Amino acid sequence: MLRLSWQEMADATEELGRRVIESGFKPDYLIGITLGGLVPLMLLGKQLKNRNVLTITAQSYDGDKKQKLEIKHLPDVDLSGRTVLLIDEIADSGETLEMITKFLLEKYKLKDLKTAVLVCENKSAFKPNFFMRTTDEWVVFPWERAENPEMF
Repeated sequence: MLRLSWQEMADATEELGRRVIESGFKPDYLIGITLGGLVPLMLLGKQLKNRNVLTITAQSYDGDKKQKLEIKHLPDVDLSGRTVLLIDEIADSGETLEMITKFLLEKYKLKDLKTAVLVCENKSAFKPNFFMRTTDEWVVFPWERAENPEMF
């Protein structure tokens, strides 16, 4: 099990932002996938000096059990012709990122969309454009510790 501290998560997010900047990609909007993508979304928004921040609520797990992806909330904004950075904390299987990417490109008629996560599982079939580390271990982010104290 890989347990990330708040400092490790903050450092990884800062480096992720540097990679986005160095790539030359300048998103018009940042979209975070709730709940896990909210902290990286906020930190990247500040680092990239981008206040055009939106969220999408999608769920593909019920506790530890994988289920069909369900999108519960979408931004109500015209994004046609815009560039978007889609942010989450992890690409586990990659299915959620891949499906949301396809959905957003079709629904909003985006000019370009890139993805960013802190951790990309080695088994992920969908590789994000930007990520900080890969692993085969179960990852526990600092904000998950309060909801699962028995893990620590």
